[in-house]
Amino acid sequence: MNRLKLLVSILLLLNCLIMTFTPKSNAGDSSDLTRKSETVSEGLFDSWSKQKYLTGNWGGYREKLKNKGIDIFGFYDLSVLGNPIGGVKKGVAYAGLLNLYLDFDLEKLLNIRGLRFRVSGSWASGRSLTDDFIGNFFQVSSIFSGTQVRLYQLYLEQSLFDDMLNIALGRLATGDEFMTSPIFFNFVSLAFDQNPVSIFFNIPSFTVDPVSTWGARVKVRPFKEFYAMLGIYNSELGSGKISFSNFEASFNGEALLIGELGYLLNSDKDSNGFPGNYKLGAYYDTNRFTVLSDPGNKRRGNYGFYLVMDQMIYREGGPGSDQGLTPFATFTLAPSEDINTFPFFFSTGLVYEGLFRSRDTDTTSFGFSYGKVSRNLIGQDFEMLMELTHIFKITPWLSIQPDVQYIIHPGGSGNIPNALVVGFGLYVKL
Repeated sequence: MNRLKLLVSILLLLNCLIMTFTPKSNAGDSSDLTRKSETVSEGLFDSWSKQKYLTGNWGGYREKLKNKGIDIFGFYDLSVLGNPIGGVKKGVAYAGLLNLYLDFDLEKLLNIRGLRFRVSGSWASGRSLTDDFIGNFFQVSSIFSGTQVRLYQLYLEQSLFDDMLNIALGRLATGDEFMTSPIFFNFVSLAFDQNPVSIFFNIPSFTVDPVSTWGARVKVRPFKEFYAMLGIYNSELGSGKISFSNFEASFNGEALLIGELGYLLNSDKDSNGFPGNYKLGAYYDTNRFTVLSDPGNKRRGNYGFYLVMDQMIYREGGPGSDQGLTPFATFTLAPSEDINTFPFFFSTGLVYEGLFRSRDTDTTSFGFSYGKVSRNLIGQDFEMLMELTHIFKITPWLSIQPDVQYIIHPGGSGNIPNALVVGFGLYVKL
């Protein structure tokens, strides 16, 4: 099945590239019928390539449903990556993720102001190049999430006082809102996309797409530039990996508590200043954690701090333009080195939208990440990863992303040769 999905994805990619970049025929000796056929074909493709979703507007029914309060949409992401140099052994791996969403605007449907309900599911497939071939810590594909069909989200969200207060309750992914920034989605590696990767090693209950857990989140935004957010989530280890077959609403008494303060600089589209995001947070997990130097022993409680920031410093165009250069940086600190694989993690990079002439919606990104391994893991000290990637926006619903990564000190031990990773990602709005 994975090979079939990979073949279909590659054929779709080749078809779109051929249709997008093949020049139009202007032969003077073509018949009127041929010209009309070509004109109709070009018109149909032009219309198809400009629509927002691959599957279109369903004859107008999609828009009608949305106007009534029911929004149906989905995404399909894939990556095909290989390591021709370094790692434990050379190999190629495909990873795919299909997400489908149902949003219900209960203000339109039931006249309950500010209330919405979301349910979503995912189908993950493929294998991990990191686990099966390289042997490093930082997953080279953020798309890889096992081979499983999952219930992803199931929650109610209530907006009050013109969204100055926003409350969500149900099945949520912590990393969808905490410790993240939209700029991180420009990368392929989990070292950057969509949260600082250290958190997944230190706090296994910290979940992210397509894994979720039961919880609640409160967000207060007294001013448009500032917000404070607090969340509490079930900390049962592995609780996020609940599939449809063993789905249950449970809470075992252990909890992950996380709080974040955010400053959104020049966030309005018509702002003359450069936009920036600054986020400072802390977390505490009440669960029991394995002592790294003594796996048979466990210690209760784990905590840490993080800083996430990105700031545009150069803009092409006027207010509201997304074209320009934006540096970013993240820091995580987990003081209890005896139970945290990465007591310190740092990442930084540059993202430029519209770097090349006539490709204003493309995005070019470079990132560098460094993770310090706990001293309690004898023989391991650090891992670094660098990534250079470019997103070609082929249509509003299709993006293709060539990607190059270089991993220094895979696994932190120095026993695995540094690895070069090359490949591509593909993203489709359904």
